[in-house]
Amino acid sequence: MGAVEFKMFLDGASATIDQLDKIDEIVVDQAVDRAWEARVKIPVSVNNDGKWEGEQEAWMKAFTRIRVEINPGDGKFVPLIDGPVVGFDSARTALPSKSIVTVVVHDDSALLNREEKVEVQQNKTDSDLARQIFSDAQLTPDVDSTPQQPDPKGASVRRGTAMQYLRALARQNRDFHAYVLPGKTPSKSIGCFKKFATEADGLPDMILLGPDRNIEAFNVNNKAQSPTKVESATVGIAHDKVQKSTASYRDATLMGDQPPDSSDPNPATRLLPPGQSDRVDPGEATKGAAADSGFSLSATGSTVPFGYQAALSPYRVVLVKISDSPYSAKYLISQVTHTLTRSIYTQSFAMKGNAVTGGAAGGGPQPSALLSAGFNIQLSIF
Repeated sequence: MGAVEFKMFLDGASATIDQLDKIDEIVVDQAVDRAWEARVKIPVSVNNDGKWEGEQEAWMKAFTRIRVEINPGDGKFVPLIDGPVVGFDSARTALPSKSIVTVVVHDDSALLNREEKVEVQQNKTDSDLARQIFSDAQLTPDVDSTPQQPDPKGASVRRGTAMQYLRALARQNRDFHAYVLPGKTPSKSIGCFKKFATEADGLPDMILLGPDRNIEAFNVNNKAQSPTKVESATVGIAHDKVQKSTASYRDATLMGDQPPDSSDPNPATRLLPPGQSDRVDPGEATKGAAADSGFSLSATGSTVPFGYQAALSPYRVVLVKISDSPYSAKYLISQVTHTLTRSIYTQSFAMKGNAVTGGAAGGGPQPSALLSAGFNIQLSIF
């Protein structure tokens, strides 16, 4: 088991040992459909002249770029966040060594959320618009093509910031998501406009029991009323007939063998919410809303410190094994909180799923096979 290490880059340059020594803790919160945020905690103190020391470093100024990378033990550094400093929290106290300044960092979606405007775009699909916005912001686009639109030459009106507009486009397509990921190198972030993944992409299996155990807990909630059939009826500008469409969550791509409530013969019926744009095919919107309702499983948990040899991140799929249970299945990661201190690295997570394992789960050893495990804790900086 390799040592856990982390790196920081300040305005593209590697942080020095002296700069890293000033940091007490780094917490990075990553979540679906939200800006990712890092909180860098720095102790401050008063010198003999009555002046606060430790809060005037050049790299702590607003809109300085900060990037944090982690090697979770497998020898590969992966970025947790890359973006500008957007704020500061200051907690001062008379108690010795208890005063803290927290530097708040957001991903580069913060730079897409600064200028509001009204703008009309014509003859472009929603995915074309997303690709253009990311390119104009000097982000590398990673964009899935949106389905064919009823009126490809129709106009789209942007109101608000670029990020607000991107998220509005994603919402009207129902199963798309707009977000920004850190790139492979500093200051080279990736702008994403994509559907959720349905297959694992290389993350190690998460195992609850046995000698290979690498998660401490896995708590699953099954919201049986969530999966629905969705119906819609619309009248578009380009025709004079009512268009009707129906879709079920069971039509969506499953991440496992069967839906969690496959025994329910008559799923609930919901209507497509109002406000649908004429630029999105109502049938595709109905499918997207039904697919989203199928994520009835929600789970929370945490990894064993230094036991899970990878850094989790939202929008990825991972296989979870909790012994012989239908809930041993693939889940989409929806939130991760990474906590790095001088002595330990931990990950807590939230996930959601739209399928369970049918028959024998094959999800790892039975509880009787649970073994105790000891860890040689090592944390290296830089």
